[in-house]
Amino acid sequence: MIKIKIKKLVIKMNKLLKMYLIRNKVDFKYSFSLPLILSYLNIDINNTDNNFIHFSYGIFLLSLIALICLINILGYSLAYYFIQNNQSKYEVKYPRLSKFINRYKNFTLIFFIIEFVLCFICLLLLIIFSLLFIYSGLS
Repeated sequence: MIKIKIKKLVIKMNKLLKMYLIRNKVDFKYSFSLPLILSYLNIDINNTDNNFIHFSYGIFLLSLIALICLINILGYSLAYYFIQNNQSKYEVKYPRLSKFINRYKNFTLIFFIIEFVLCFICLLLLIIFSLLFIYSGLS
């Protein structure tokens, strides 16, 4: 009984979403923000470009991902520090900061580990690809 109601609700939601997309002509190409950022930077890679441009594009993407991971790690660490040390003092003194602290109250070590591993892998790939590029003599 409940499953049938849920299925009907999902079907109605899909119809409403399709009507909204058709009526407003909204075109969703990606569900994440990286291509949006790259489109604002006017970065476009063609298949006709040489290997060096493809290589530099890959290095740029890996370093951008590593930078975002590093910023997330610093944000998690800072939030964890604020939560552990004098949380009530900061909430009273800085009410805008309390929103930040409450957002990361449910901070878990798993998020930190995932971000750290992703950042480490990106940096390791940057080093490996750079060394391969240097030693292979591609130019």
